[in-house]
Amino acid sequence: MLSEDQKKKLAQGKDNSPVEAPQASTSKNPPQPVPNKPKQAPKTNQKGKQKAKGKAKPKWNKPYPQNYRIPKKEKTAMDNVFNMARTLMEFKNKEEERLNQSFPKK
Repeated sequence: MLSEDQKKKLAQGKDNSPVEAPQASTSKNPPQPVPNKPKQAPKTNQKGKQKAKGKAKPKWNKPYPQNYRIPKKEKTAMDNVFNMARTLMEFKNKEEERLNQSFPKK
């Protein structure tokens, strides 16, 4: 079936002959057509989603209630900020005093 040239090319790894595609197997159960209906979520999920619409609002716009207990992390962060502001103000006042002593007003 194969000529000598084809045998040589096949031995070298070069084969230009057309390759036959594998034939589809004929089974007793052919594939069923897929219906074009869109998939729908269960009704319970749809109701849940409808109830939750528009409910999420940012919490930071609301002021703290009077009996609100600030979490420890927030409290320490706020204390750090206040302490830093206090030290900056003290430093500024000391610098002003030092400048006033070195350059008195006439």
